[in-house]
Amino acid sequence: MTVDLGALVANWRMLSRRAAPAKAAAVVKADAYGLGAEPVVKALAKAGCRRFYVAWAKEGAEIRSVLGPEPSIAVFHGPSADALPVFRDASLEPVLNTPEQIGLWIFAGAAPASIHVDTGMNRLGLAETDWRAAATAWPAPSTLVSHLACADEPGAHPKNPSQLEAFNRAATFWPNAPRSFAATAGVYLGPAYALDEVRPGIGLYGGGPTPAEGPAPLPVVTLTAPILQIREIGPGETIGYGATFTAQARHTLATVGIGYADGFLRAASNKGYGVVRGARRPVLGRVSMDLTVLDVTGLGAHVGDEVEFMGPNLPIADQAEAMSTIDYELLTRLGRRFPRSWVGGA
Repeated sequence: MTVDLGALVANWRMLSRRAAPAKAAAVVKADAYGLGAEPVVKALAKAGCRRFYVAWAKEGAEIRSVLGPEPSIAVFHGPSADALPVFRDASLEPVLNTPEQIGLWIFAGAAPASIHVDTGMNRLGLAETDWRAAATAWPAPSTLVSHLACADEPGAHPKNPSQLEAFNRAATFWPNAPRSFAATAGVYLGPAYALDEVRPGIGLYGGGPTPAEGPAPLPVVTLTAPILQIREIGPGETIGYGATFTAQARHTLATVGIGYADGFLRAASNKGYGVVRGARRPVLGRVSMDLTVLDVTGLGAHVGDEVEFMGPNLPIADQAEAMSTIDYELLTRLGRRFPRSWVGGA
C-alpha cells in the first residue's frame, strides 16, 4: 500500500480553492480513513491546514502529539465524563451534540467548543426544538456545524436546499459563529454550501463523487499484491470455496496474495477486479481470507507480478461499486498486514 502524500495535499488545496473564501479543515478520523493519521496530518499541517476533525477524543490526543499545540482539533462525538481528562490534556475542542453534552462541558470548565445542529440527518446534533435553549446555554461556539445527508446524490437532490434552509434558521440563534456545513460532496455544490468552513474527508484521499465541473481528486492510494501461482483450468472445473464459479471454457488463473483478512472484502467474490499487466481482470470464485483468484487468460502473467487492486488504473469508486459498497468502507477496512509506504509531501 503506497500513499501519495503529494496527491493528498494537492487534493486539499484543490478543495480549498473551490471553497474559497471559506477555510478548509481536514477530516482525519479512523486513522485518516485508514491511510495513517500521523503522516497525513503532518503533510496537511505543513501545507497550511489549521483545523482537523476526528470522531473520538483518543484519536484527537494521538494527532495532538504529532501536531503540537497550534492547530485546532475538534471531536465530532463530543465529550463524555470519562473522556474529559483527555480533552483537557490534549487541548481538544468538542462538538456539542446534545443538551446533556452542553451541560457536561459547562460543568467541566467551559473551554472552546463547537455546536452541532441537526438539519434533517437525524443522526447526531441538537434537534430544532433545543436550539433556543442551547443558544442561551452556549451562546458563542467556535463553529456551528451541521451535515448534509444527500450531497453526493447525482442531480439536485431536494434535501440539500431543505437542509441549507434549516441550517440558516439555526444560524440566527448563533449569528456570530462561523458556519461549517459541507464535506467533500458539499464543496461541489457551490458557495451557498461552503459558507465559512468546509470539512473535506474522502476527497482528500482520492475518493468521493466526481464533480460536475472542474478537477476531480487525484488518486492517493495504490494497493497491490503479488501473484503466487498460475494455473490452467478447463470447462466444468470450479474455483474456490463453495464452488461458486464454474468454467465454461479454458481459463488461465492467477492466485493472488490478498483476501478479506487484508480488507479486500468478501463481497468482491465473482464481482471485483484486479489490474494485471495493464488489463482489468475479474475476480473468479470467492475471496478467501488470504487469497483471491483472477482470470488472466491471454495476458502472459507470471508468478511475482504485482496486481493493482486500487490506484491510478482502478479507481477506488470502481472497486467499491463492484462490491456494492462505497469507497469510504474500502479505505477504512484496509488491514494492518499491508506494508505501508508514504511518498511525496507538501
